[in-house]
Amino acid sequence: MYSSIQIVEKPDWVSWDEIKQCLEDAHSINRDKGINMSHYHWPKEKIIDFLGKKGVMLVALDERKVIGTAAIADKAGNAWYAKGNYAYMCFAGVLPQYQGQGIYRNLLRKREEIAKNLGYKVFMMDTNAKNKVIQKNAIKNGYRIVRYFLTRDKDHFSVILVKWTEGFPFSKYYSWMKYRKSKIRAVVSKMVSR
Repeated sequence: MYSSIQIVEKPDWVSWDEIKQCLEDAHSINRDKGINMSHYHWPKEKIIDFLGKKGVMLVALDERKVIGTAAIADKAGNAWYAKGNYAYMCFAGVLPQYQGQGIYRNLLRKREEIAKNLGYKVFMMDTNAKNKVIQKNAIKNGYRIVRYFLTRDKDHFSVILVKWTEGFPFSKYYSWMKYRKSKIRAVVSKMVSR
């Protein structure tokens, strides 16, 4: 790993344009593989609005160059796997030339540390169902895939991954059945929407 890399909350001197560009560049490899990601193409104003007042944007810096991003947004839900407020892990990406150095994993750990300090008990993220690298990394870090769904624009399937700070609160069978049911529902929904 590069010795000069730091992971910090977004300093004032880092612009939202730099963050937006880093996200676009970071996901260029995914786009080349046909793996669409939902948030990387959003305009900076939409990213800022999505994070809201409680959101936290982290940047990975190589000296003064933004080489990675990751954020936490305060969200609330009523799904079987997350009721009430949870830390939504979003806007994550690392520039291609810096990938494979553990930067993404460190961004995830830093977000989890901040989220715990903010009092969150549930962490959630989603990714394209084809993005096996992110899924594998998340599962290694204690996340579970709990839902398979068709995105709003109906151009790809995504999965939701969740981590509970106090351990997995459901039986493996129950969560597996819920996941399978969501996958069947998503596939049928895609067939009906054609």
